[in-house]
Amino acid sequence: MRSDRFMAAGIIFIALAITLFTTDILDPIITPFTHVFLMGSSEGKDVIFFTIMGTMFLLAPLFREGGVFGPQGLDKNTYLYISAIVAFVTYLTGLAVEVAIRLEMGVSPFTTFISMNPAASTSLTHSHVFKASLSPLTGLVVPVSSGIHTGSSLAGHIPFLLPVTIISITLIYILGLLSTGDRRDFHVAIVIFATASTIIGIIDGGLFSTPALVGLSGIIGMSALRVPFSPGNLKIPALIIASLVVLRVLLGIMGSVPGYYEVTIIEPSGTPSLEGLHVISEERKGDKLILKLSPEQNEMVLLDRLTRRLDGRCSGFFMTWNFFSFF
Repeated sequence: MRSDRFMAAGIIFIALAITLFTTDILDPIITPFTHVFLMGSSEGKDVIFFTIMGTMFLLAPLFREGGVFGPQGLDKNTYLYISAIVAFVTYLTGLAVEVAIRLEMGVSPFTTFISMNPAASTSLTHSHVFKASLSPLTGLVVPVSSGIHTGSSLAGHIPFLLPVTIISITLIYILGLLSTGDRRDFHVAIVIFATASTIIGIIDGGLFSTPALVGLSGIIGMSALRVPFSPGNLKIPALIIASLVVLRVLLGIMGSVPGYYEVTIIEPSGTPSLEGLHVISEERKGDKLILKLSPEQNEMVLLDRLTRRLDGRCSGFFMTWNFFSFF
């Protein structure tokens, strides 16, 4: 792929991003495709993904052989190793923040937190803390009417995280470009795709999300490639990704409370409507209302019902998991 083809690819991806951001004309075509690797693809993730891909394709010739920032210093795979380390540290930081929020509120780490006005969710298994940290910036360019969720209501719980998010994403982006070096054109495309997916995973989903696993697979896999190719090169990358998948499942099972759902409502105002929620018990502790609800309800359906019932009636709530409710 010559420089002009990289440029053409970059322009096409950026054009897609602009089109998705300004109109809905391509949504029925693009969203089903990106849903596969962006996990529940939304307009916001699609726009960010194609913007990252587009700009990296435009800049890649500068980091290729003969480019202004062409191969020099570290080996191309070393840049990918560093990128993977930065990504892992960032993901682990996100998990630590999730735990810290719950310790501060006195609830179990194995809960989903819904912050209200507007509603935004986050948990260990699907984290939105980094997206929320960016909301003061994204809010400047994303109008409320766009329907793109920025997680702004979570931002007040993590005011310190914005610099970490910006530095980490910038480092991963630059390291991805530096690693293009003298790679084959197809391999460069894989590196760019993997870098974009990894950044999406940081912003929306966290370590156990599909974008994170797809991105890390690409970054670690490409860093392990050798010439001539041998399947054995991919043993360690495959083991790392498989371990994350298994850990995600074990976390969901071990963190579940199958006997009931415990819902901790923060700063309730008035009396929330609990009709039809099958309340087992109700207890007030300071500025919290703690409910125990019947487990004979799907977790996601119950979260949605509670979010609608508690809209405007509290600052947020935590709900325990029930992995088995999906079966």
